Amino acid sequence: MNSYIVMQGETYREEKRLGIVRAPMKDKSGATPHSWLRVKSLQKGDRTFHYVKGAIVAVGTIQEDAREQKTAAKSAEWVAPCEYLELDVPLEIVSCIKEVKHHLPIKYAAFQPDGHGNSGYLYPCNEALAMVFLDLLSATKWQNIEQLEFVYDAVREGKYNSLTAWMMDSEYLLKRKFSKLQGQFEALQMERWQGRCAICSISNPALLKAVYSKPWKDSNDAERIDPANGTLLCANHAALYESGQISFTGAGTLRMSISLQEEAERYSLRKNMRIAANDSNKPFFRWHRNNHFMNE
Repeated sequence: MNSYIVMQGETYREEKRLGIVRAPMKDKSGATPHSWLRVKSLQKGDRTFHYVKGAIVAVGTIQEDAREQKTAAKSAEWVAPCEYLELDVPLEIVSCIKEVKHHLPIKYAAFQPDGHGNSGYLYPCNEALAMVFLDLLSATKWQNIEQLEFVYDAVREGKYNSLTAWMMDSEYLLKRKFSKLQGQFEALQMERWQGRCAICSISNPALLKAVYSKPWKDSNDAERIDPANGTLLCANHAALYESGQISFTGAGTLRMSISLQEEAERYSLRKNMRIAANDSNKPFFRWHRNNHFMNE
């Protein structure tokens, strides 16, 4: 299951009435914008968050895989049947952008850092961002979110309203997917680095963490379990890597931020020290260095 943000604006009412999401295959210049092409990838069971004039106003579930169809004007478009569930209280993005912006991808983000929407139609919504939306929506429905665990079976049986069921089911599926892919990634990193920190060789499992070079929010599912997309580090070095204070060249040579160089010895770091990287690491190390490294 994947999640998406549908930027509909004035098309919302018509598409909700028809129970679909759709996009033309070509614009007037003959090109296909990425946000239109993404409709082609919709599959049955995918979740949608519908954005209109600054707020998420509805959520939905794709009912069938996207298909091609001809319109009355004979122009082709991609269409996916979608069940819409309108929210009683729309979720204004500007009001919650502090929680949302940390999970926005660098490329193909639906929203700007100030909370305003970007132009386009269909944007990816990674699992962490989808969970933020669910938490924010849940806050308007339940006083104690922990109680959801005890009513899950009842929700599945239809004893609660359909929106509640949608939120419960989505949360379950999102957590299951995240746990499965994260578990695979961690196992691959433990094997790849032989259960030791790539920098200091600490082998205590309680102190080790599998870290991404290209973060979850910016990766596709294949990259999220690619052993080349990350490394195994101890807690200290993992924190430095994830915060962008250290990075690696394609050959695995350590790079440190200027501020960190002054206390490098405290973290067992030396200028130009190397880890056992291979060619498959290069594009991911490069992504981290270009997009996340604090090269002050």
